[in-house]
Amino acid sequence: MRYFKTGCIALLLAFILIGSACADIGIIVALNSNLEQLREDLKTKEITKKAGREFYSGKIDDRAVVLVRSPMGKVNNAITAQALLSHYRITSIISISPAGAINKDVNIGDIIVAAEVYQHDFGTIKPYGFVWSRVPDGTDWDEPGYNLPDEGFRQLALLYAKDKKKTRNRIIQGAIITGDQFISSQDKKEWLYKKFKAMAVDMGAAAIAQVCYANGVPFCILRIITDKSTIDARPTFEKSVSAYQSDIDIPAFLKTILRGIQNKSKK
Repeated sequence: MRYFKTGCIALLLAFILIGSACADIGIIVALNSNLEQLREDLKTKEITKKAGREFYSGKIDDRAVVLVRSPMGKVNNAITAQALLSHYRITSIISISPAGAINKDVNIGDIIVAAEVYQHDFGTIKPYGFVWSRVPDGTDWDEPGYNLPDEGFRQLALLYAKDKKKTRNRIIQGAIITGDQFISSQDKKEWLYKKFKAMAVDMGAAAIAQVCYANGVPFCILRIITDKSTIDARPTFEKSVSAYQSDIDIPAFLKTILRGIQNKSKK
């Protein structure tokens, strides 16, 4: 009987611990400034460290979330996304990060809501040059979805654009391409646009998308344009990053999406 009671207590504690690691929405940011912005609005219950990242679990607008900052790069973002999904009961992931413009009509300060994402540096180096491959190994193109953000999320993000009192920034949807390269070359920018007709380029979106696809979890990619991907991209990026925290109300933008999710779940 004593062992039975001990076992029951252990089982109960396990359920409590599992419950403490529950959340609905995973939020991945790339910048410390965004992390601090969102932490101010987060009613934090717990801070845990896993896979070299700090995870902040709590509530924003009464919606359970887990907030984490990911370093730049595809591997780093994949590690972050999988750690979220492995250690918490995440139902969807929202990723917020800076990006460089690829489309000439996209300007610094614009917000891109991803309609599709691709890895622009995945392929084969042939004697005559680089040959891009559409499908990463282990992904079945007969089942499309690994590169397609959730339609419902996209529509909720675009709702924010309709209220001009909330933002003076343009919110546009389109393709975002990802690679382990900071693009600061006009020639490379033109090649990327010709190849993908993308709005913007970043260093993490497609990695997060593929992890979410493998786990059957919907995702939303939001990218804020901080440079034009040309020769002066690095100094422009550094200047823009320090400015856009005051120009763009990331917490308000995120709350629009979270409230939309709550309203949909009540119907």
